[in-house]
This record gives sequence, structure tokens and C-alpha cells, in this order.
Amino acid sequence: MTMIALRCTSNSIWCSIALGCCGELLQSSPTHPPGGAFPSFAIESTPTLQCLPHMISINRSSVQSAFRSDAAVRYVALFLFFLTWVIGVFATAEAQNAVMPPPQSIDWASEASKLHDLRREVSDVAITFVTTGNDPSIAFQIPATPANERHWVLAMEVFCPQGIREMEVFYQQPWSAQRRVDQPPIIRSEGWTTYSCDLSRDKQFLREDGPIWLRLDFGAAANKRFQVRNVVLRLENDFELRTRQQKLERIESLQKLDSQIASYYQTAFPIKITQVTHDSDHILIAGESTGKLSTANLSLIPRNLSDISAIAARVDSQSAVHPIRINAEGTFEVRVPAVSDSTLRATGMRWQVVSISNQLDSDGKRPTVPFSAVHHVDTFDVAEANELPPTPALRAAKGMTCLSELAPEHIRELGLKHGSVNIVLSGLVSISPRPGFLPMEIRGRKRYVNQGMMRQLDRRVQMGRDAGLVMAGILLIPNSRNGKRADDSPTLQHPDADPAGAYTMPNLVDQDSAELYAATLDFLAERYSRGNLRIDHWIVHNEIDAGWQWTNMGEVPMHVYLDHYFRSLRMVDAATRRINPHARSFITLTHHWNLADPPHWRWYASKDIVEALVRHGEVEGNFPWGLAHHPYPESLWESDTWNDNVEFTMDTARFTLKNWKVLDDYLHTKRLRDPKGNVRAVLLSEQGFHASEADTEALDQQAAAVFYTFEKIRECSSVLAFDYHRPVDSRGEGGLYLGLRGLSSPEHPRGEAKPAWDAFKAIDTPSESNLRVRYESHWKD
Repeated sequence: MTMIALRCTSNSIWCSIALGCCGELLQSSPTHPPGGAFPSFAIESTPTLQCLPHMISINRSSVQSAFRSDAAVRYVALFLFFLTWVIGVFATAEAQNAVMPPPQSIDWASEASKLHDLRREVSDVAITFVTTGNDPSIAFQIPATPANERHWVLAMEVFCPQGIREMEVFYQQPWSAQRRVDQPPIIRSEGWTTYSCDLSRDKQFLREDGPIWLRLDFGAAANKRFQVRNVVLRLENDFELRTRQQKLERIESLQKLDSQIASYYQTAFPIKITQVTHDSDHILIAGESTGKLSTANLSLIPRNLSDISAIAARVDSQSAVHPIRINAEGTFEVRVPAVSDSTLRATGMRWQVVSISNQLDSDGKRPTVPFSAVHHVDTFDVAEANELPPTPALRAAKGMTCLSELAPEHIRELGLKHGSVNIVLSGLVSISPRPGFLPMEIRGRKRYVNQGMMRQLDRRVQMGRDAGLVMAGILLIPNSRNGKRADDSPTLQHPDADPAGAYTMPNLVDQDSAELYAATLDFLAERYSRGNLRIDHWIVHNEIDAGWQWTNMGEVPMHVYLDHYFRSLRMVDAATRRINPHARSFITLTHHWNLADPPHWRWYASKDIVEALVRHGEVEGNFPWGLAHHPYPESLWESDTWNDNVEFTMDTARFTLKNWKVLDDYLHTKRLRDPKGNVRAVLLSEQGFHASEADTEALDQQAAAVFYTFEKIRECSSVLAFDYHRPVDSRGEGGLYLGLRGLSSPEHPRGEAKPAWDAFKAIDTPSESNLRVRYESHWKD
């Protein structure tokens, strides 16, 4: 007998295999094997595997019979396969049932844990915490965390009716942003629920040889009350492990897609579409060959709203396909029949030249090979546009956010020329009837519009227009747990949005939701492109470089994120400029330009975004986008922006008012200009200076900052308007008091005017120079 012994990777599983006459079998004729002992298979199992059989025997007569037949080799192969399978099952079972150390309790009731902006009330049942400031945290020690294939987790049960965003863990004192790990928010709950922090996301900060100090930050708001119990340090459980492994698979997929999109923008396609024009009943697509063509079988196809440009299209029998012929001069022109309400003229539709395979794939569709980049509509049908006068010329004009906080007389008192309103897109338009929704025709299709939301927006836009303001609309999709659909109905909220974000990217993942987004934009464009319901500036979402907070679509690499955003921006441009030729769409960015070490796949450098948008225009067609920038001071808590530590180069970490002229010069360069060669329009669309009503020095400095602002932006010819944020102090901005007026009260519903109110009112009036003298020493000394 020949004995083969195998030891599994597990320390507790041994497999012994006795294979009779194997040596002779391998040397004998398969038709006349010698008799002998039959194979046997024995397993020595551990208590964790008692549910498995200890012995598996293979029938002797069956094996001997098989060895006397032509099936002998197949039996051996089957046996070896079975052996491999069993070993795999045991190894997997052992890994899943490996004994893990028990959870270790963490004592947050002890005075050894240090509190900041946090009050603690200890009972036998739980610990109650109340946040008392805008930086609440608890610092504590955890024991050693030996290396393990599983991640270390800080877990607890929480009761938190208000919910807490912006949860963070800091490792080891002194606390530093470089040793910070963002954690999921505590979801609003009115019962006990489990919350956990993955501490191993940055393993270099954990220690195997001893305890380490941690600090857990509970958001950035006072007056939050929540309870905690059963705080433990443990290894992740099976569910958390599977979830993390699935996340790793998703990360790998996203990395591949990110590389594919980046490559698309660097590809030298052999054909270039040079123009897409709408006229009364046709779409004209023109182009030229730019390289050697390997096929004459070329077609022009439209790309769906949910398509990623970098992924090759697939067509079926329902697809609109138009053959093209390139003439001797290397150019082509195709006229596609399409009346005004044709789906081929849908908002966001773009075109591409491809070669279509003759072979069907598993879905019954034909793959394509791209021969050009996609190209968006350049020129819209003049017959579809409203007759509107040009947008009034603006240059460093006074503007304001949150106009609804002011009375109409205040708007006139300040001498405003520009204003913005937030436009919540979710729930504004429905594809099916709903209570409170008004049926309307939108581009030839029956849709339903929320009457309450429409009337409220009408009032806010009309108030600004009645005062003579050029209006901007900020397009927002709130991040709501209720916004995620439970069925197949379309939704505007991005399906991968993390609850940490205040707003989300629109859902352009599936076609139905993308079409709902297009219908919503078409409604807004048609309604707010006339008279005293006119919006000329459309700000597309909010601070997209800080996407995790303000335009969330989950953790995604930059090119994947920007592919989604650029499609949204182009859809807004197409919807609004089709009706109002003077309309402009604006990309929105924070003051961070070259953000050092941005949170991975959550923040993106503004400089990289702008460069990517310029490249997008070069590849898919230039269009007249503008920049909505937020040049807050280096510290939001200090209004002395003239003391900001910034560089006067394009490599600066941030652009504030102090060095904004450098960005203005950049926008004047040829490559950054719009299709007509004009400098891009700029709105400084959100900017305020902090000053508490109780701090006389801060109030004085805030007024000085107003005069400094207009001194700086008058040097920048690209700036149309400066929208101050906000008119009245808010209790909901984490302790920041940015208003030109103080907090509202029964005696002063719109707050008492601060000195900055008078300063802002004086700008562009005869009294400006006299009042300015009182404050300019702040930045000139």
C-alpha cells in the first residue's frame, strides 16, 4: 500500500489518505489492473467540525470494478477532484469558525476618558452624552491590537434620535489631521442600534505592543443628545468581513473603470465630430477623419443619458443607427430627421461614430468599436428659444444668497444686482400622477409637477426679479434615506450616495432615472426663462471638490466621479441654453485648489477638476461653462483674509480673496476660454465673514473685510458678482456667524444690522470712500 498524507493550512485539520495499489495502478494497463486493497479516506476533525463525517469510505467492489474497466482513469480523476473539494471545504470552514479573542470592554464612564465640548451622565443602563460645543469628542485608550487577518473594530450600541454626521477617529497624541480616519455617520434612530468604527483602515496607527490613545469626534454641532452602551474593542464579525470583501471587489472594479475613463480622454481617435446642430426638423452632425481608418463600415449612433462615454456602446434592433460615408476630402455630414420632441433631441443626448459588429452578444445586442469620442450638441434650434434680451452686464456686482431671509425693501436698501436661490430637485417632477402634482406637457410628454414646490420657487425668484436682480439657481438633490427607492421607480438621488453627504449627485446610473432628471431640468428651463420668472445662471450642485460632503455618490475615484458630474453639467447646459441662449451653467468649487492629501476618493483637488473639465471640452466639444467659486478665508473663523497664508502662483494650496487675481489671470489664458474666445464668467457665489454679535473687534473686522473684498474683486475682470453668504446669522452653521445681520429674535425677526451691513450697503455708492477710510487700516498697516 502507498500512503499519501496531506496537512491542511489549518493547524487543527489533518487529512490522511490511504490509496491502495496506486503505485501498481499507475504502472499497469488500465484494462487489467491488479486486485488489492481499496482506497480509504479518513479525516481527523476538531470540535468546530463535528457536524462533518469523520470517515468517508469508497466502496471496495466499485473501485475494483472501475479499475478493471476503461473508466479507471476517470475514477482517479474524480477522486482527486473530490479530495481537493473536501480540503477546500474544511479550510473554509476552519477560517470561518476560527476562534477569535472575546470583545474587550472600553470604559467611557471613567474619568480616565477625557471629554471636550461634551457632557457625560452615567447610569446603570447607559451613558448619556450631550454636545456642548462645535468640537465634541472623547479621548480614551484601547489595549494592544495584534495583527490579524480581520480588522479591529470599535463597536457600541447607540440611541441617537438626531443622528450625527462627520464622525472621525484620531490616532495617538498630539492629534493631527494626518492621523484621522473618517467614519460612517451615526444614523438617526429612535431605538438602540449597533454602530461600529473600522480602526484598521489605517493599520500603521494601531499597535501590537501596547495601548494607544484614540479620540472619537461626534460631529460639529452643539445640543446633540445621545446614549451609548456596551462599548467594545473586537475583531470584525463574519458579516463585516464579507461586507469589506465586497467593498474591495467594488474598489477593484472602480479602479479599472477610472483607468478606462482616463485612457478615453487621451485616445487619438481616427475620426473627430466637429459640429452637432439642431434645426427645425433635423440634427446635423459633421466631422472629419484625423487618422488612418481600418474599416469603411462606420455608423453614427446616439448615446443614452446613462451611458459612460468611455465604455463602448452596444446596439440592438431599436437603436438609431445612421451609416456615414467619408468623402475624398476626409469629411462627412449626416442629416438625421428629428422634430423638436424627438427622443434624439432629448436633453443630454450626444453622438458617436462607431463600427458595429455583426456578432450578437449574450443579450442579443451588437458590440461596437468607437472611432470617435462622443460629441454634445453645439447649436440649438433658434425656433425653440424664447425671445429674451441679453443678461444685464455685471462686473464685481453686489449679490446675496438666501434672499428669502430679507424683506424686499432690504434688497433695494443694499443695492443688490445679483442673487441666488436654492432649488431642490427631488420630488419636483414625477412621471406618474400624484396628489398635489399638476399635469404638464414637458417636451411633448405628459409629466406631473409638484404645485407647492413650484409656487414657493416662483415667489423666491420673483422677489429677486422684482428688485431688478440677475438670478442664479443652485441645483441640489438632498441626501435622504427616504430618497432611495425601494422598487424600480426612478429617483434623482444617486444609488451609491453615502449618508454622510448633505446632498448627492443625480442618478445617471439607470436610464429611467436619468430621463427623470432631464425632465426636471427641462421643466425648470421652460418655466424660469421668461420675464419675472427668469434665471440666467445655473449653479450645478454644490462644491463638487468636497463631494463627500456636498455632492455625494459614495467613495469613487476622480475620473468616475467627474464622468458623472460632467454629464450632469452638460445636461443642465443643454436644457437651459436651448430655451435661453443667454443662460450659463456653472461648476462650483471650494477655496481649496491644491488640497494636500485629500481624503481618498472623497475630496478632489480643484485644480485637477478644472483641468479635467477643459480636457473634456477639447474631447467632447467646448461649451460656455462658468465658474462658481467660494473664496472663503483660510480659516472660516477669522475674517482677516488679508492675512491668509497663500501663494501667488497656480500651485497655491487655496485661492482666497487675497490671491484671487492669480486665478483670474489663469482664466484669461487661451485654453481656458469659451467657444467664442470669451473669458469664462465667474460668480463668487458663496462667501461670508464670521463675526459674533458679542465680539466688537470681530464685528469691526468683518466690516473691513467687506471693503477689502470689493477692492480685490474689482481687479478681476472675470468676476460678474460677489454673493455674500448670508444676510442673517444662522444657528445651524456649526457656530459660524457669517450674516450681515445678527441672529433673529422676536424683536428683530431679521436680526439687528451689524457694521458690515452698512459697509455692504455703501459699496458702489457715494458714501463708500468715506466709510472705507474708517476700516482700511486693517489691511494696509
